[in-house]
Amino acid sequence: MHVYLHNTSLFVHLRNINPGSMQTRDIILETARKVFERFGYSKTSMNDIARAARKGRRTLYMYFASKEEVFRAVIETEVSSLALELQELISRDIPADEKLRLYMHKRMNAVKELTLYYDAIRQDFQNNLGMIESLRKNYDEMEVGMIRAILDEGVGAGIFDIADTLMVARSIVLATKGFELPIYMGQAGYDHDVLIDPLIELFYRGIVRVKK
Repeated sequence: MHVYLHNTSLFVHLRNINPGSMQTRDIILETARKVFERFGYSKTSMNDIARAARKGRRTLYMYFASKEEVFRAVIETEVSSLALELQELISRDIPADEKLRLYMHKRMNAVKELTLYYDAIRQDFQNNLGMIESLRKNYDEMEVGMIRAILDEGVGAGIFDIADTLMVARSIVLATKGFELPIYMGQAGYDHDVLIDPLIELFYRGIVRVKK
């Protein structure tokens, strides 16, 4: 199955790397992840990262020009790990409608687990809104590609009736992004799982082929 991915580098998830085999850049990113997770984005400095990684500032700046660049690299590794898990799901031999349902639940649960992404910038959400959108741009395009692959599979199997799978994939991505805002804001008691199935049923009433 061809998945439409755009400019997406798939890195090894740093949490699964043996520390003894890690290169300097990997050590900096793994350390930075922990520092961001503990102190948040705004309260973390390049000095903090260098000190925690036991590297000099000069060494740190050899790999990254700014704190934002470090943060982007950390998030890219996290998102790449999620992308690998979702692509594994897409390759499974199950009907496309069930695959899309499982994809949506797995995707939201995985995003919720990426607490670094949210906790590191939640307190100054408004100030970093531009950076958040920039970080999301490539991931959104990647997700459009993965959902489109599921939709194309469903159309080919006669499960879905969709004239433009790209447009529908973009609509699904846009709709699901709304589920993430309460996570950004740290809303207590928020359960996205309860809301996903009704949304899927709404989509299905529009794209599942009517049996005659």
